[in-house]
Amino acid sequence: MSSDQIKWAGTVLCLVGIALTSFNVYPLNVFLSLVGSGLWTIAGILQRDMPLILVEAVAVILYLSGVITWMLR
Repeated sequence: MSSDQIKWAGTVLCLVGIALTSFNVYPLNVFLSLVGSGLWTIAGILQRDMPLILVEAVAVILYLSGVITWMLR
């Protein structure tokens, strides 16, 4: 998968996750956003873009925290 394909897939997943959040579709919104941010983290690593890596890696950690919280209920 090329860097552009990774970024587009991440963008689509993040946008769908945002849309699902606006309609309170939980936990699917968190799972899609997690994968989208994970793809953007990979894109940041490939491009050596530290600000992108930081913001998306933090998002992945927060989404994972949400998934773990959801699973422990």
